[in-house]
Amino acid sequence: MSYSTTDERLMDSPKRTESTEIQSDSQMFKKGFNPSFLGIQQTSKVTVSRRYLDTKTHGVQLYYQEFTPQIVDAQVIIVHGFGEHSGNYQQLTDSFLFNNFKVYLYDQRGFGYSGGIRGQATVEQMHMDLDTVLQLVDRSVPLFIFCHALGASMVISFCLMNPSFQFQGLICSNAQLRVPAKYGKFKMLTLKLMTKLCPDLQVNTYHNLSYASKNNHHIKKLATDHLMHPYMSIQFAYNVLLFQQFILPNATKFRIPILLLHGKEDKVASHLDSLDFYRIIQSKEKTLKIFDQGFHELHNDSEWPKMKILITQWCTKMLSKDIKMSFMREHKFGVVVKQYRSKIRIILTILLILFRKKYVCLKTSTKLSIIIFIELLLRVFIPN
Repeated sequence: MSYSTTDERLMDSPKRTESTEIQSDSQMFKKGFNPSFLGIQQTSKVTVSRRYLDTKTHGVQLYYQEFTPQIVDAQVIIVHGFGEHSGNYQQLTDSFLFNNFKVYLYDQRGFGYSGGIRGQATVEQMHMDLDTVLQLVDRSVPLFIFCHALGASMVISFCLMNPSFQFQGLICSNAQLRVPAKYGKFKMLTLKLMTKLCPDLQVNTYHNLSYASKNNHHIKKLATDHLMHPYMSIQFAYNVLLFQQFILPNATKFRIPILLLHGKEDKVASHLDSLDFYRIIQSKEKTLKIFDQGFHELHNDSEWPKMKILITQWCTKMLSKDIKMSFMREHKFGVVVKQYRSKIRIILTILLILFRKKYVCLKTSTKLSIIIFIELLLRVFIPN
C-alpha cells in the first residue's frame, strides 16, 4: 500500500470514463417501488418504510427510510456527507440488502427532504439527530454504521463523546477529519469572528462536482439533482472547524472496530488525514484501504466493485467476533474543545504589539520569561 504526499495530490486526475456499468447489485429490490412514496411498501423481497421523524429540536423533522429484507442477519445506518442526501446511496443500500442487512437511512437536517434551514446545523444538533435514529434500532441485532465525508466526522465525534457506546463496526468512506491547510490561520480567525456577528450568513463552498467521481454519468446526475446543496452557513462552517479541533487530538480514545476507506485522488478530504487517524486510534480491529485512483465518492465510482467486496468481507469478519454492544438511553451531544490556547495567543500578540518598542530592547531570556509569565497568568483568569 502506497501513500502520496500533499504535492502529489495536485497532479492531474485519472482519466474519466463514460461507463454506465456502475449499477446496483440487485435491481430486484427496486422493482415495484415508488421512491417518493411515504408509508409502507412491500414485495416478496423487501419491505420499505418512508416517513418523517420528530427530532429533539422542536419543529424540525428528518426524512427517514427503512429497508427490511426477509431475513435479517445484521443492520446498518447510512449517514451521508455535506451537500448531498440519502438518495445518493442506492447501490450501497442494495448491496447491504443483498447480504441480509436491514438498512436505515436519513437525510441530515438542512439537506435532502429533511427540515431545518438549508446548510445550517450545529454539532450538537447533528448528534441529537443521529441519536433519534439510534433509538429506532433493534438492540438484539448486530449494528454497523456506514458514514461518508463530513458524516464520518459527525459519527466519529459522537463515538468519542460517548465512549461507552459500542457496536459491531464503523465503516468510514473518505472521512473529512481536518480542514484543508489552504484556508490558513487568518481565515480561521475571521471565521470565528463572523460566527459571533453573522452566524446565519450563507456562503458558497465552491463544491466542484467533478471531484466526486470519474464517472461522467454520475456527475451529470449530481448536476441535475435539485436536492444537492453547495452552500453552508457561517455557523455550520465553524462547527466543521470544531470537528477538526476535537477528533484528531482525542483519537487515542477511539476503540470501536473500524474500516477506513479513502481515495488517493480525493481533493475534498485528504487521504493523509485518514492515515493519521488510523495510526492514532486504539481499536483492536482496524483496517485501512487506500484506493490509488479513487475520488471522493468511492461508492459511485469504478472502485465500487472492490469496495463492495471489501465491506462484505470485513462485516462478515466482524459478525464472527464476540463484540458486546452497548446502547445508552442517554448520550452526550456536541464536542468539548479547549479554546483558551487560541485566546492566549491572541491576547499575547496584542500585548507584544502594544509594547513592541520596549520589548525589543530586552534580553532573550527576559523576553522568554515575560511570555511564560503572561501565558500562565492568562490560563488562570481565562476559563477552559
